[in-house]
Amino acid sequence: MASKKLGGLWRSQISRRLHELQIVYDSDCGSSEAIRSFVGKNYAELKTLNPRFPFLVRPIKEKEPQFVAIYGRGYWEQRLLAGKSEAEIEQDLFDLVKIGEEHPRGWPVDEDLPPAILKAGSTTVHF
Repeated sequence: MASKKLGGLWRSQISRRLHELQIVYDSDCGSSEAIRSFVGKNYAELKTLNPRFPFLVRPIKEKEPQFVAIYGRGYWEQRLLAGKSEAEIEQDLFDLVKIGEEHPRGWPVDEDLPPAILKAGSTTVHF
Protein backbone atom coordinates (compact mmCIF):
# COMPACT_ATOMS: atom_id res chain seq x y z
CA MET A 1 0.00 0.00 0.00
CA ALA A 2 1.35 3.41 -0.99
CA SER A 3 0.94 5.16 2.35
CA LYS A 4 2.97 2.49 4.16
CA LYS A 5 5.79 2.78 1.61
CA LEU A 6 6.24 6.52 2.12
CA GLY A 7 4.58 7.08 5.46
CA GLY A 8 1.82 9.08 3.80
CA LEU A 9 4.16 11.97 2.94
CA TRP A 10 3.32 11.61 -0.74
CA ARG A 11 -0.16 12.98 -0.01
CA SER A 12 1.32 16.40 0.73
CA GLN A 13 3.01 16.38 -2.69
CA ILE A 14 -0.23 16.34 -4.68
CA SER A 15 -0.29 20.13 -5.08
CA ARG A 16 3.37 20.14 -6.14
CA ARG A 17 3.01 17.40 -8.72
CA LEU A 18 -0.44 17.91 -10.24
CA HIS A 19 -2.26 20.95 -11.53
CA GLU A 20 -5.73 19.51 -10.91
CA LEU A 21 -7.36 16.22 -9.91
CA GLN A 22 -10.84 15.31 -11.09
CA ILE A 23 -12.58 12.61 -9.06
CA VAL A 24 -15.55 11.29 -11.05
CA TYR A 25 -18.11 8.78 -9.77
CA ASP A 26 -21.78 7.85 -9.93
CA SER A 27 -23.50 8.65 -6.64
CA ASP A 28 -25.85 5.65 -6.93
CA CYS A 29 -23.87 2.95 -8.77
CA GLY A 30 -22.28 0.05 -6.89
CA SER A 31 -19.08 0.29 -8.97
CA SER A 32 -18.47 3.71 -7.39
CA GLU A 33 -18.88 2.53 -3.80
CA ALA A 34 -15.13 2.27 -3.04
CA ILE A 35 -14.29 5.71 -4.47
CA ARG A 36 -17.17 7.30 -2.56
CA SER A 37 -15.86 5.70 0.62
CA PHE A 38 -12.27 6.73 -0.19
CA VAL A 39 -13.32 10.34 -0.74
CA GLY A 40 -15.39 10.34 2.44
CA LYS A 41 -12.50 9.06 4.53
CA ASN A 42 -9.63 10.97 2.91
CA TYR A 43 -10.87 14.26 1.43
CA ALA A 44 -10.47 16.35 4.59
CA GLU A 45 -6.87 15.22 5.12
CA LEU A 46 -5.95 15.66 1.45
CA LYS A 47 -7.42 19.16 1.42
CA THR A 48 -5.67 20.07 4.69
CA LEU A 49 -2.33 18.95 3.22
CA ASN A 50 -3.02 20.73 -0.09
CA PRO A 51 -5.27 23.67 0.85
CA ARG A 52 -5.19 25.58 -2.46
CA PHE A 53 -5.20 22.53 -4.70
CA PRO A 54 -8.30 21.99 -6.87
CA PHE A 55 -9.75 18.58 -6.04
CA LEU A 56 -12.75 18.52 -8.37
CA VAL A 57 -15.19 15.95 -7.01
CA ARG A 58 -17.77 15.22 -9.70
CA PRO A 59 -20.75 12.93 -9.04
CA ILE A 60 -22.07 12.20 -12.55
CA LYS A 61 -24.90 9.74 -13.27
CA GLU A 62 -23.96 6.68 -15.33
CA LYS A 63 -20.29 7.68 -15.50
CA GLU A 64 -17.54 5.18 -14.72
CA PRO A 65 -15.58 6.10 -11.57
CA GLN A 66 -12.18 7.54 -12.39
CA PHE A 67 -9.35 9.87 -11.54
CA VAL A 68 -8.27 12.38 -14.17
CA ALA A 69 -4.97 13.99 -13.24
CA ILE A 70 -4.02 17.18 -15.06
CA TYR A 71 -0.33 18.07 -15.15
CA GLY A 72 1.48 20.94 -16.83
CA ARG A 73 1.69 21.73 -20.51
CA GLY A 74 -1.44 19.81 -21.54
CA TYR A 75 -0.42 16.39 -20.20
CA TRP A 76 -3.03 14.31 -18.36
CA GLU A 77 -3.54 10.76 -17.11
CA GLN A 78 -6.71 8.82 -16.38
CA ARG A 79 -7.24 5.88 -14.00
CA LEU A 80 -10.47 3.88 -14.15
CA LEU A 81 -11.58 2.85 -10.66
CA ALA A 82 -14.59 0.55 -11.19
CA GLY A 83 -14.34 -2.62 -9.14
CA LYS A 84 -11.23 -1.51 -7.25
CA SER A 85 -10.77 -1.56 -3.49
CA GLU A 86 -9.92 1.53 -1.46
CA ALA A 87 -6.31 0.31 -1.21
CA GLU A 88 -6.11 -0.02 -5.00
CA ILE A 89 -7.63 3.46 -5.41
CA GLU A 90 -5.02 4.88 -3.03
CA GLN A 91 -2.29 3.14 -5.04
CA ASP A 92 -3.67 4.68 -8.25
CA LEU A 93 -3.58 8.14 -6.66
CA PHE A 94 -0.01 7.51 -5.47
CA ASP A 95 0.97 6.48 -9.02
CA LEU A 96 -0.56 9.67 -10.45
CA VAL A 97 1.38 11.79 -7.97
CA LYS A 98 4.58 9.90 -8.87
CA ILE A 99 4.01 10.60 -12.59
CA GLY A 100 4.06 14.30 -11.70
CA GLU A 101 7.83 14.06 -11.23
CA GLU A 102 8.16 13.56 -14.99
CA HIS A 103 5.39 15.97 -16.04
CA PRO A 104 5.62 18.98 -13.74
CA ARG A 105 2.98 21.62 -13.34
CA GLY A 106 2.97 24.35 -15.95
CA TRP A 107 3.75 27.21 -13.54
CA PRO A 108 5.14 27.65 -10.02
CA VAL A 109 3.34 25.82 -7.23
CA ASP A 110 3.02 28.93 -5.06
CA GLU A 111 0.91 30.77 -7.62
CA ASP A 112 -2.83 30.24 -7.88
CA LEU A 113 -2.93 31.45 -11.48
CA PRO A 114 -0.82 30.66 -14.53
CA PRO A 115 1.73 33.25 -15.65
CA ALA A 116 0.68 36.19 -17.76
CA ILE A 117 0.28 35.45 -21.45
CA LEU A 118 1.44 38.01 -23.97
CA LYS A 119 -0.99 38.75 -26.77
CA ALA A 120 -0.24 40.52 -30.01
CA GLY A 121 0.62 44.15 -29.36
CA SER A 122 2.47 43.37 -26.07
CA THR A 123 -0.69 43.42 -23.98
CA THR A 124 -0.45 41.33 -20.83
CA VAL A 125 -3.47 39.18 -20.10
CA HIS A 126 -4.00 37.13 -16.93
CA PHE A 127 -6.27 34.10 -16.61
